[in-house]
Amino acid sequence: MSDDGLTQEARDVFGIGLNWQTGVLTFDGAVPVQQDASKAASLIGQGRVRMNPLTMASVSATASTGTFRQPYLVAPSLDNRTLAKAPRTMKPDTVKQLKSLMKLTATAGTAAQAMSGLSGDIGAKTGSAEVDGQKKPNGWFTAYRGDVAAAAVVQQSGHGGEAAGPIVAALLRAG
Repeated sequence: MSDDGLTQEARDVFGIGLNWQTGVLTFDGAVPVQQDASKAASLIGQGRVRMNPLTMASVSATASTGTFRQPYLVAPSLDNRTLAKAPRTMKPDTVKQLKSLMKLTATAGTAAQAMSGLSGDIGAKTGSAEVDGQKKPNGWFTAYRGDVAAAAVVQQSGHGGEAAGPIVAALLRAG
């Protein structure tokens, strides 16, 4: 992979790095060009990759359909703003593989406990992000059920499935 390959994929398929118009001020994620050891860290979501729950919910939504749809918090019809559009969709075989992996994680993997009782078209991903000076990493969880996607991060909580997972699963149950 070229040094800018991850950055291009994040922008062109997942919309990360485009100018999101959510209706309120947001930080819409960053996947900077990296090389050598920094690139390796970026490939697993560490290093200088920066995300928030809105961005990660969008990643799950994109993974479930293969198409980026810019999330928003205020309806664009209120001010006629234009939503960001990714230049391309995900390859169908990649969508199939991601959905299969995320479903396995949601039903028999690290997200299974939090996703217990949810059925239908589901998928999830757990994670943790180490932060300098913290005793425990931040716990991440993102998932989708049908046409609803959500994500959460709980600071210094350790594994994402334990602290952030129940939050996301509750949203999916309600949605």
